[in-house]
Amino acid sequence: MDASRPAMALQALQVAQAPRPKARPERQPVPRSLAPLTLASSAVISAGWPGRNCLKAQCRSAVRRSAATVVKEVKEVKDELRGEVKRPIEGDVIAKFDHGCLVMWLLPQQALQLATWLSEWEGEAFGNQETNFWRQRMIVAMKSRLEKLAFDPGSEAGDEAPFQVYSVHNSSNSSKPLAVAMVSTRSFNLEPLTALHLDHIVNSPEPQSKGFGATLLQGLVQRAAMSKQVLVIEPQSPGLEAYFTRLGFRHIKEVDPYLWIPSGPLDQEVSLRYVLLEDADHERLLAAFKRPPEWTGVTEQFYMASRQDTSSLDVLALFTCSRATYRRGFARRMRREKPSAPYKVDVVEEVDLSEIMAIMRSPEKLEEVSWASAEGFGQGPWTSLPGNFSGVGRCSVSQKAFPLPGLHPSLGKIDFVVESLEWQMRRDPVYSVSITCTLGILAEVLEVARDFFNTFRIRAAFHHNPLAWDIEVVQSDGLALASMESPPLPGDEKKRPDDLDIF
Repeated sequence: MDASRPAMALQALQVAQAPRPKARPERQPVPRSLAPLTLASSAVISAGWPGRNCLKAQCRSAVRRSAATVVKEVKEVKDELRGEVKRPIEGDVIAKFDHGCLVMWLLPQQALQLATWLSEWEGEAFGNQETNFWRQRMIVAMKSRLEKLAFDPGSEAGDEAPFQVYSVHNSSNSSKPLAVAMVSTRSFNLEPLTALHLDHIVNSPEPQSKGFGATLLQGLVQRAAMSKQVLVIEPQSPGLEAYFTRLGFRHIKEVDPYLWIPSGPLDQEVSLRYVLLEDADHERLLAAFKRPPEWTGVTEQFYMASRQDTSSLDVLALFTCSRATYRRGFARRMRREKPSAPYKVDVVEEVDLSEIMAIMRSPEKLEEVSWASAEGFGQGPWTSLPGNFSGVGRCSVSQKAFPLPGLHPSLGKIDFVVESLEWQMRRDPVYSVSITCTLGILAEVLEVARDFFNTFRIRAAFHHNPLAWDIEVVQSDGLALASMESPPLPGDEKKRPDDLDIF
């Protein structure tokens, strides 16, 4: 028997009894239905899996809500395009009317919104052929200026005067305008007024916008009057002239050959001045009135400035007015930027007559008064020292007042004041006519006064700075009168040498 056989049997028995390694556990598959559990609430998860039918119901409900939201948003967009949706106005509501409101827009922040509305109106027909022509022209011009301002705000100030946009709406909850206007502040040929120039105005093409252009114009007229301005327009066709005439605008060719201004209940006072160029015109003027004047008066005028202000850029004018049995004193500040510039006149202030008389005798007494018009006087860039004032001119003006002939009684009574200015540097007085009226009847007064001068063949030149006429004459030693051009009278137009009289 082989001795190695028992050892092999023992080794086999040990191998058989040795522990075997356990098999690697298989990975449990992740059920694909677990993802929708995130849509279920915590109560459903705690109660157990609800089943496939509940999951389908929740999915269908979510789809319905999403579809309803989309349909609602699409409907709001369609309503907004048709103008039926009502949203608060983004601009500033500055006035409310019986059937609308006036809105001022902030530029350049809201320039693109205004340009978008004008793009929607572009190409839409409204009215007759001439109306459509001017309407499309205004829309293109307004949109171009708004887009230029929105994308390049700094370029607008360099090219032209800054502008402002106003619109009129049905109500404060209606975002879309029914009419839009673009205006700018400009100089006016009648000091001290400034003009609110109507650059463009256009209506919405919607049928309900008819008449809101006139409402917008009326709002701008009131807005200009509150700012001590006058709304002016430049109609460029006979059709536009007829339209603005129906709205109450009048042509003021005496002031400017192109401008029209509104008429109506505007209470702001305006002064006019007509200069009589020869003594014969003054004589014919007095002969035209076959009655004595309603009142007469005399005004002593004294002008003073700082001694360092050699160009008289800042002048304080003092007036003592005597009429009938009473005397009153007034003070007024007058400023200009340079010697060749016209004076800008401040508001007149009534002051104590005794203080004026003391200052006329000694200008240093001005330091002892507390007038609003004298506040800061003598403290310009020339660094004037206190107590360093002097008189720069003095004159006496006599007045004879007559009622303005030819004015309709419904417009009220206007004084036609004939003035004679006398001062030591001139032997003969300087004659002029002064008229004060309200802004609402300015066009009618200008027309009546010019007809009166033409009827009696009086050469009267219109002066564009009526309140500063006296100081201009005094400071120029009468040269201001010599520089005035004589207006031609009807029938005195002379033919040019090259005119051909063959037809």
